[in-house]
Amino acid sequence: YVRQKKDPYFGDGQRTKDWHNREAIRRDSERVGNGEQGKPYPMTDAERVDQAYRENGFNIFVSDKISLNRSLPDIRHPNCKNKLYLEKLPNTSVIIPFHNEGWSSLLRTVHSVLNRSPPELIAEIVLVDDFSDREHLKKRLEDYMAQFPNVRILRTKKREGLIRTRMLGASVAIGDVITFLDSHCEANVNWLPPLLDRIARNRRTIVCPMIDVIDHDHFGYETQAGDAMRGAFDWEMYYKRIPIPPELQKLDPSDPFESPVMAGGLFAVDRKWFWELGGYDAGLEIWGGEQYEISFKV
Repeated sequence: YVRQKKDPYFGDGQRTKDWHNREAIRRDSERVGNGEQGKPYPMTDAERVDQAYRENGFNIFVSDKISLNRSLPDIRHPNCKNKLYLEKLPNTSVIIPFHNEGWSSLLRTVHSVLNRSPPELIAEIVLVDDFSDREHLKKRLEDYMAQFPNVRILRTKKREGLIRTRMLGASVAIGDVITFLDSHCEANVNWLPPLLDRIARNRRTIVCPMIDVIDHDHFGYETQAGDAMRGAFDWEMYYKRIPIPPELQKLDPSDPFESPVMAGGLFAVDRKWFWELGGYDAGLEIWGGEQYEISFKV
């Protein structure tokens, strides 16, 4: 059931609160323009060019025409909008690895985290550059990020790959929790407290968010097909999403559920426990297997 605001305690006696920034939500609801409210950008044939996709895997021309602070639709389950979480939550270091990422897509990721996170919960944002060679990711990026005192940039001395790049960020993290994000995503409303709440209750927990979809072409924002599902894999070790079996389904569909494995790109973990688990295997060269390693360790 959903606890009402007049009931600020869970059964264990810990105080809870509503972490929503209602004023920010109201301001976002009034925004209009290209891509605002997560709407698809109206593309012309000239904007559907191969070069736009060749460098990034998505249409960077469209990304460049959408605000770095764009608004998103709140497509959570309705019950999420009234959830209360612990009043005292650990802070987090947000680790964002990147290699030759597009300018606007990387900055929009950072802006979304800053715009939609309670400031007291963000210990820092660590951008870890895996030996990028694009000019916009050098001094220009450093100059831009200088306006944010809690954002810093680390750089590898050679191409390391996703796993060791993440490990570098984790090795310097100062937050109680490490939150890994991809470099081309957008954090939605009240995304962080639910992740930290589960870890505050049991630090030996890895928490993954629901992952929505940003269209690679027009940047429309929508829910992932199939809604809430567990992670699994087939005999070829390809990641699969499988339904939650009836015996594990909750009365409240917005409640968290256990999963055999995780997708791997976006998750939060207690910093000390991450290292107690051994972190990632530094010998992993290519992304795609690291989520199984961490899942099996857990």
